[in-house]
Amino acid sequence: MDPISKENGETIRAHKIYNWLKDYAWLKGYIGDRSYPIWFVAENPSLRGVERVHKRNRLISENSQWNAHAGDRLFREALVKAGLKAGDPLDGEGWKCYITDIIKEPEIVKDRNLRKRDSSYWKNQALNWLPVFLEEIRLGRPEVLVAVGSQTRPILEFLRNKGASLPRIDQIQHYSYIMFRPDNWTGLGPGHSKRKRDFIASVQRISKLYAQGP
Repeated sequence: MDPISKENGETIRAHKIYNWLKDYAWLKGYIGDRSYPIWFVAENPSLRGVERVHKRNRLISENSQWNAHAGDRLFREALVKAGLKAGDPLDGEGWKCYITDIIKEPEIVKDRNLRKRDSSYWKNQALNWLPVFLEEIRLGRPEVLVAVGSQTRPILEFLRNKGASLPRIDQIQHYSYIMFRPDNWTGLGPGHSKRKRDFIASVQRISKLYAQGP
């Protein structure tokens, strides 16, 4: 068993968390090659998105993660263009980076956002899952943690302030924000070509700064 899967199970049992792995064994909360220096770090999976993928995909596998909708496809396309993944963006091979969730448990986004109005909710979650995250880092030794979206970076900074030994932190916009929500600063709508180009360029910037393969 992958040591991270083992840590996942221990955290689920220790904190009496809903064990989604009984229904969605493929939903590990990480994908890619952790031996590479660039890690993209997201907040947690969307339960509704997980349910949709599970129902419609007969060939469900770990590669179904970050592979469900237009935002995921943009993200994978950007990784290929930045040299952080080889081959077809949608297949499960050729990773030259690692993608993970800080908090592995899936939740309905709307419900989670309501709970997060009390910051102690996400802080307690982050601390519950910290042993898993630190074990990932111990095994992989990344050079940079790239926060995916504005909701993820505060979690990383909180864990660092709590004493977690983390590498440097960088940030990109969330691919789902690019594809599904309008941008208040520019007035450009969801999926606008300029926003997509800018997102791809931001991933290329990360690659140029930090990519050094094993």
